[in-house]
Amino acid sequence: MAELFQGLRWLHIIAGAVALVLFWIPLIVRKGGTLHIRIGWAYVACMSCVVVTAFAMSGMVFANPLGVRQIQAPLSAEELAKFLRNQRLFSAFLAYLAGVTLASGWQGIWVQRTKRTPEALRTPFNVALNALVAFSGLGVLLLGLRFSSAAFVGLSPVGVLIGGGNLRYLLRGPATKMAWWYEHLGSMIGTGIAGYTAFFVFGGSRLFPSVARTQLYAIFWVLPTLIGVPAIYLAVFYYRRKFHEDGRPHLPRAACEKAV
Repeated sequence: MAELFQGLRWLHIIAGAVALVLFWIPLIVRKGGTLHIRIGWAYVACMSCVVVTAFAMSGMVFANPLGVRQIQAPLSAEELAKFLRNQRLFSAFLAYLAGVTLASGWQGIWVQRTKRTPEALRTPFNVALNALVAFSGLGVLLLGLRFSSAAFVGLSPVGVLIGGGNLRYLLRGPATKMAWWYEHLGSMIGTGIAGYTAFFVFGGSRLFPSVARTQLYAIFWVLPTLIGVPAIYLAVFYYRRKFHEDGRPHLPRAACEKAV
């Protein structure tokens, strides 16, 4: 089992590294253009691999921590209990981030594909997935409080915000003509938040071990959220104004030209 886990781990790392690079390209190129679409689908493919391998590894660690993690030295009963607890907390957190990524990516893809028939997005699967992600955020908060984990507490709002936000869109429907675009934009940025969070939580500790041993490293765990969530709101605000859906009166183009 350890060999299978390591194979999945390397596949997860490679796909995740490529996805973290590809994430930025659709954000900066012309929206709806050929490059935006092609790179976007390549990003989706990489993140799909990341999500599948994350769920698989999470299940393996939770079910059989000793079979996955090779322990070199014998452990006392107390050390073994602590090891098993930490490994299962790790698997729960990995599954949580995978769920957030899945919910964000699924919403981001299908909100665009159902923009002319938004009611088609309101399926039992979508509702259940996002409800589960929202409640998982609350579960992570409780685990963080129970085991005094600042990172768990700090990242618990991500699931609540993403799952709850997706549910609100699913149940209420689009409020404006371009609401699907704001939802697509926010959801895809949400996958980036989850991806970079996973990088700092799991990969950064190995790449920067000296920094990871300090308490300040917890800041890097929540940094993608602290940057990404305001970025979503600013991007939506920008496009609402651009599409004249911000609730403010706008002059027709001809009138604007005359005013200038």
